[in-house]
Amino acid sequence: MTTTTAPKKARPTAQAGGATDMSELVHYTPEQIEAEGWLPFSARTLRDKASAGTFPHSKAGGRITFLLRHIREIAAMYEVRPVSERKRAAAA
Repeated sequence: MTTTTAPKKARPTAQAGGATDMSELVHYTPEQIEAEGWLPFSARTLRDKASAGTFPHSKAGGRITFLLRHIREIAAMYEVRPVSERKRAAAA
């Protein structure tokens, strides 16, 4: 006797309200960030500023790592807006 199975359903890649891309969940070491040149900081500086609480980071597994979200936040911390934009924002 032959049996048939129901077709397999595709697994969702993310929970509702969660990350839409699995790359958002990858943890990067300070050395990887330095090697890729994503931020203008050495691995030592990234680790020191994270330990001091200056930079957002993750401490999964007891090691300092960074998610893409953290890397974007660090880059935004050093963004400088033109004077004309700052004056408009202050007046609002």
